Amino acid sequence: MRVIEDRAKSPGLAVISPDQWGPDLGLLTDGTWREIVGPSRGAACRSFYDVALAPGGASVALTHEGEGVYYVVDGAVTVIEQVGSGELRHTLEPGGMVHVPGGSVYSLTSGAGARLVGGPSPVDAQIGAREPVVGAEPAITVYHRDRPGLMVPFISRDARLVVWLGAGAVTANMNYVVLEPGERNREHVHAISEDTIHILEGRGTAENVTTGEKLEFGPGDTVHIEIGFWHAVAADRGERVVSVGGPCPADVDMLRAAGVDVDALAYRVDLPAAQP
Repeated sequence: MRVIEDRAKSPGLAVISPDQWGPDLGLLTDGTWREIVGPSRGAACRSFYDVALAPGGASVALTHEGEGVYYVVDGAVTVIEQVGSGELRHTLEPGGMVHVPGGSVYSLTSGAGARLVGGPSPVDAQIGAREPVVGAEPAITVYHRDRPGLMVPFISRDARLVVWLGAGAVTANMNYVVLEPGERNREHVHAISEDTIHILEGRGTAENVTTGEKLEFGPGDTVHIEIGFWHAVAADRGERVVSVGGPCPADVDMLRAAGVDVDALAYRVDLPAAQP
């Protein structure tokens, strides 16, 4: 494989640095909501936003037809879910995750400031602009990286599926993966899923096995792999690499390879389409 200097030019795989994020979408009263992966990059299966809530900041009321998922990087966040009887408040600390089923109405707020990453999956090009229709029953579920539902050893010795198909997340998943120095994924491909890997710490290399190219990444970068491209991620630059993200929709072939009886689960994965 050859290392390429222009990280945006490997077909099917991109390393997106913070200076390439989109402009603020204006969805927060105080703070910024910026696209990392989404409609402007041609993504369909997963959107991934950087949500930086300033102290006292809050989002507009949000709703999307498909699922959504977020990970709390720093600070404490309250997810306010609107239901027929009023509102429910879900509090998340760093490492917390929240899964939002399609049709739920919610907002994000933080008293002291916080940062999240995530968003609707499949992509919703009208995020923040849809008219909320409040449902009768609560549906939002919170998780934490330290309470995984499944470990996947061929991704790494510490690859945690937290918001995943076994918990009812069909199109919006969130994994937490640690690669120790020298560790590398087994080469793999997602037949119907886009894979998004947000680097929380460490430097390493994203390998586009399909094209034979390597792209270096560092903290704050995001690796995005299109459907059908073989790839691997390596902690080959002497540092521990920690990331969140994963394939959307759920990759049933990967789950079968990890020993999951997918046919016994109560959830079915169909190829999603981006919302217009």
